[in-house]
Amino acid sequence: MALLPMSCGLFCGNDSCGCGPVSKPREFVIESIATRTVDGSGNEIPKTQNRNFDQIFISLEIKDIKFNSQAKVEWEGLRNPGFAFACSPAPDTSKNELNLIEIINEGEFTLADGTKYPIGEKITSLVGINRVFNNGVVPIAEFTGLGRKLTFEDSFKIGLLQNPGKELQLKFTIRLVFDDAQEFLLTDQILNVQ
Repeated sequence: MALLPMSCGLFCGNDSCGCGPVSKPREFVIESIATRTVDGSGNEIPKTQNRNFDQIFISLEIKDIKFNSQAKVEWEGLRNPGFAFACSPAPDTSKNELNLIEIINEGEFTLADGTKYPIGEKITSLVGINRVFNNGVVPIAEFTGLGRKLTFEDSFKIGLLQNPGKELQLKFTIRLVFDDAQEFLLTDQILNVQ
């Protein structure tokens, strides 16, 4: 079933269907990023809850932004879950591109195959990323290969790529680096994998 717009001005006060002026997307600077523990459907769950490796993730969401020459804005409430209407303007994007995501171990652990990971070791190769409402995760290197600007609606999940073969509590830092050297360190992230 498809929905066709009946009139450009019928649903949109600021028309962007081609019948009138189109507002230009704005760029913003990311001031902070929030994390939550979520299940495979993107629903928030307690940080201490144990789940299968493919059913527990850390979500990343932009929390505070600043448009050029404007005061800091904190966004709370509902987000656009990826819907676009015919009259929807292009989304505002971050000024900078996300170029690097690193996962740094904060607690020693051993996988079922005997591989040990000490504190401070990068464990990025064990972890993948994807949009929160997509199935599974892909290796981080594939996700950030060419860099990308973020929109406020972007919401990502980070989780293990493979079953560790045993129950684990992973404690780690997520390091996000943008092309202008802006950096976020999201410490004390925990995944309880069963």
